[in-house]
Amino acid sequence: MDGIFVAAPPGAAWQLSRDEFQAHLRQRFPQARCYEKQEPITRQDYLGFYVELDNTERHGSYFEHRNLVLEDALPGEWADTIAWFLGLLPADAPVVAVLESNPETMAPVPARADTQTIRDLLDALAED
Repeated sequence: MDGIFVAAPPGAAWQLSRDEFQAHLRQRFPQARCYEKQEPITRQDYLGFYVELDNTERHGSYFEHRNLVLEDALPGEWADTIAWFLGLLPADAPVVAVLESNPETMAPVPARADTQTIRDLLDALAED
């Protein structure tokens, strides 16, 4: 299963704090398990979380103002969550998607992309 990075492109940042993200996440997934952690190399604090998708616990991380990392599921299984996440950002917020297996290829994510558009984008990244 490929890790998915939904990120602000280099030189950009989002205005969504970790606390705001966590509050929205708990509204969407009331049983979410969240924890604060620090990335060992950059020493940046982030919010880690576990949510249930398709009756299986999945893991993700939110790095304040920078990126959302989604793991432990096929990319298409996260598509609806990515569409939801885009709705938390301003419509003009720049967003790119990158797969862990193909870190050299970044794809712009259209503002307010729907679930199918995101699935198609992730499939295209996986084919590169």
